[in-house]
Amino acid sequence: MEPGLRDGQVVFVDKRAYLTRPPHDGDVVVAHHPHDDVEIIKRVEFVDDGVYLRSDNHTEQTAQDSRSFGMIGLENVWGRVTSVVQ
Repeated sequence: MEPGLRDGQVVFVDKRAYLTRPPHDGDVVVAHHPHDDVEIIKRVEFVDDGVYLRSDNHTEQTAQDSRSFGMIGLENVWGRVTSVVQ
């Protein structure tokens, strides 16, 4: 997710953030990848019956974001990043 986050940084995640409301555009979220058994951290570009996630590094050719897998269901988003430890 560089330049927003770098490998090795620790993030704090609010797992209850979306129990009462959907993600908002611009939120940085942790979500389950729809095709791989991994968690990803991406920025919400827009919400419309699902969530479109985008990497902050828009020039990354192998981006694992909605450009490659499409929108994901709200149930795949399980938390909002609240802070980052440098």
